[in-house]
Parts: sequence; C-alpha cells; structure tokens
Amino acid sequence: MSVQMSWLLRQRHLRLSHRGGPERSSESITFAQATELIDPSPWLSGGELILTTGLGFDSDGPALDTYVRTLSTAGVACLGFGTGLSHSTIPQHILDAADDVGLPVVEVPYDTPFAAVIRAVMKRISEQEYEQVVRAASVQNRITRAALHGGVDAIVRELAVATSTSVALIGRRTESFHPTDASNLVDQARDIARSIRPSASPATVSVSEPGRTVSLHSVPITGSASTFLAIRTTGPMTGVEQILLGHAVSLVTLELEKPARLRAEQSRLNTLALGLLLDGHLTTDVPSYLTDAADEDSLIRVAVVRGPSERIVDAIDAECRLRGRPTFARTTDTGCALLLRGSDDITFVARLLDSLPRSTCAGLSARLHITESPAALRQASLACAAAGSHDRVVEFTGSMLLASEPVQESLRAMAAVTIAVLAEYDRVHTADLVASLRAFLEANGHWETAAAQLSVHRHTLRNRITRCEELLAVDLTSARVRAELLLSLLATTA
Repeated sequence: MSVQMSWLLRQRHLRLSHRGGPERSSESITFAQATELIDPSPWLSGGELILTTGLGFDSDGPALDTYVRTLSTAGVACLGFGTGLSHSTIPQHILDAADDVGLPVVEVPYDTPFAAVIRAVMKRISEQEYEQVVRAASVQNRITRAALHGGVDAIVRELAVATSTSVALIGRRTESFHPTDASNLVDQARDIARSIRPSASPATVSVSEPGRTVSLHSVPITGSASTFLAIRTTGPMTGVEQILLGHAVSLVTLELEKPARLRAEQSRLNTLALGLLLDGHLTTDVPSYLTDAADEDSLIRVAVVRGPSERIVDAIDAECRLRGRPTFARTTDTGCALLLRGSDDITFVARLLDSLPRSTCAGLSARLHITESPAALRQASLACAAAGSHDRVVEFTGSMLLASEPVQESLRAMAAVTIAVLAEYDRVHTADLVASLRAFLEANGHWETAAAQLSVHRHTLRNRITRCEELLAVDLTSARVRAELLLSLLATTA
C-alpha cells in the first residue's frame, strides 16, 4: 500500500507545496518518518517520506548536497522540508541537488506539524489495506459461489479474473487454466514442479524473471501425485493475491477431495437437468447450475459417445473428477450424451475417452448457445453416426457429410452412372469434360470464373458444358442437379 506525492499535495489541510525535483513523481510513498539525522540511510528501506527541519545543517555548504544524494541512493520517495524553525526557506543547495538526482521536495509550513503529515500518510495506507481486505472478502464469496457449481475450472477462472493474472491448476492428469492465452503457464508450472524434490515438497515455490513471477502452491490431495495451483504475476504477489490464492487452494482441495457419495448425488441431479435441457424444456429460462456448465460466453458443446454404456458414464465421470469438473451426462441406448463447455475441443473429448476401449467413439457438436442444446445434440448424433472404425472423435462440420461411409457409397454409385460416363468420353475423345464440369460447378455456374480457372475461352467452356448435359441427359440450370453432380465429383476424389 502506498500514496503518491500528488495525493499528498492535494491534502489542503496540510498546506504542503512542491519546491524541487520532479513535479509528477511516480515514486510511491510507503512510510513517513521524521528525522534530523545527517545520515539516516542505515535506518531506511526505501519508499519513505523523510521529514526534516535541517536542524543539523547550515544554509550553505556541500553537506546539503551530500544529504540529498544519500537520501536518493537509499530509495527515499520524497523529502519534506519544514521551514520556519532552523531555516526560513529551503536551502538552495537542497533544491539544486534534488533537481539533479530527481528527488521530489515539498515544503512543510511552520504551523503544519510533522505528526499531521505522518498521520495523513499512514491513515491513507491503512484505508487502502482495509479496502483490499473488503475486496478480498467479496472476491472470496464470488470464488466460493463459482466453486459450488463450476468446480475447479470455475475457481481457476474467478481467481484469474479477480487478480488480473494468469492462473493454472496442474496435477497428474489435471489441467485447467485461465485466460485462454495462458496455456503456456501450464508448461512453465510443470517445468518448475519437476524441479521440486519429492522429499522437500514445499508448500510454495516462486520463480522470478524480469517482468513476471510464477508461484506454485501445493494442493494437498490424499493419495494423489503432486498437484499445484500456479499464478503468474507481473511482480511480487500482493497481500490480497496471497489471501485469494490461499482461499482458492482450500476450495480446490475440497472439490478434489469431495466424497464419492456427494459427487454421485450431484451428478444425478446434473443428469436430470441435462435431460430437460436436451429435450427442449429449458430453452428460455436456463437454471444457474446449468449456466455454469457453459463457458464465459454461455456457449456449450454436446458430445454423443458410442460404446459400452454401462462403463462410459462411470469412466467419463472419473476423468472429470481428476480434472475437478462436474459431470453432465445422460445415458442413451448406444452410450451417453455429454454437456461440455464451448471452449472444449476434440483433444479434450479424446482425453475423456482415454480409459475406454478403442472401439468407443464420439461425435462433437459445433459451439452453440446453451439454449440451443437440442440442436447441438442433433449435430453430435450426426457426427457420431459418421464416425468410422478408426475415428475416435468426429466434429460436426459442413464437410462432415462426405466422411460418412454410407453417404460416400451412395455418391460413388451416382458417380458410376454420371462422372464415369464423362470420364470415358474424355478418354476416347481426348476431351476435358470432367475438369470443365467441376470448375463450372465449383464456380457456382459463373462462366468467366470457371473459364479463367481452366485457361479457356468462355465459349469453349459453354460448348463443353452443353456436351455434358447431352451425355448425362440433365439440365445444369437446376441447383439440385448441380449439387448432386458436385457431391459425386467430391466423393470420387475424396
């Protein structure tokens, strides 16, 4: 906690005035002290406002210059010179030396007691400390509320937001971080954790570099490998950051140590709520405990998992528990449906399936608003249906249709009576109908664009497309016909 010289000068009841050194100093005053010592530096730690009347100095002489330079070297933030006692004005030697070394000098008038200045500075610092404590208490409540519904990820997110820092939780398989661009903190934290001797197992380890400090705080988990909560700050951690970090460590410990029966009951309630959401009964008024299942933008993804249903939910719940996350899963005839955060990707889903047989696969929806969960379920189901024997996770995309083996088989059958006819004509007559048709279709029927791509005149292209229509007995002005032929072309070249 500290005050600036500018704040000090604004305290009108003190009637202080700037006399020398920089007018807008960025140095922080952390303490105020009155002393008449000629050299007080052995008792200074930096950041002080030194108050003196210059009792031990003459008005002229090099001692004044030496005095100012000694204070500057000791890290003094500001010099307050009291006039009207031993000196009617501040000696010019002090002002000149202050200008030279960049030490702010303020004049304290005779009728302003040094005690009043000290009291003002220390009172403001105490107020700041109290404000920080109040803020910490408020943030503690917010982190606790987040932990109730969002688990470890919510704790990490709230701590990072409250402290404006990067935060990560690392463990044997646990990995959570915030903000999204703080993924490199996970690697940094793991490197630091690997350097810690197991026998030492310190509660806190900090590594400082220019402009940043990474601190690891041990999370005591029974029967588990070392788990740490890491925080990256631009400088040494403040008292409030330490308080909030300690609170977060406690909440993470409670979350990861949550009794199995309590977690099972919470998962059961999550399953009931998820069923209502996926069935379209909660499209407008989504309960807060389900909102916490989404990311910061209220986006979700649904994953449909196909495999041995009697094992899937238990295995995925175990993986979620290792990551300190609540489980939102509903059993289906062929497996289960999962509600995930919009920020979760294919890699995250694949990790959830780590302990399941290789034949288990999943379809993952696009990112949608939580109120669009039924649509996300349909997307995930289509993606799962398109999964082949070697696919672990298939994401729903616009090109996913061609990844389906039944669809590919149908399109290849269509190509056998369309594209194959054109290809045979090209072989016999040394024509270029297949390439011309594809360029025409991909250019959405724009003659100039397709002709430029083929490096032919547009009339040449028109003749080729007319020949295609005659051979296939189709009308290429029909959007449906163009779509079928383009899909057939794509299927034959996939």
